Amino acid sequence: MWYDYRFRAYPDRTGVTAEVERHIDIHRQAYNHTRYEYSVLDTDEDNIGSAYQHQKRLTEWKDEWPVFSKVHSKALQKTVERFYDNLSNLSEKKQNGHKVGWLNWKSPSEYQSMTYSQSGF
Repeated sequence: MWYDYRFRAYPDRTGVTAEVERHIDIHRQAYNHTRYEYSVLDTDEDNIGSAYQHQKRLTEWKDEWPVFSKVHSKALQKTVERFYDNLSNLSEKKQNGHKVGWLNWKSPSEYQSMTYSQSGF
């Protein structure tokens, strides 16, 4: 069973708004890089066909791009898992007869894992 814990967050009250936005942007970059690797490196020799196999590459990412070391590895694993969940949802829709395309590249305004209000304090 999937549990989604929800907490009310007031980033401006603690002064971490910029840090939250930076983390969201790093996860957006990880999502886009997962999409890129899935489409380019998904061959028999690279064997990237599941979230678990793709998560094994995260240490290589951190060595090559230090920006991915700025966030917790479990959070990056969930970002990779999010890509594969979206991919399986597209696959289900296609099997049900819907016309589907491909997962889009996420711009900063499109990738939101949380929203918060700047006012109302």
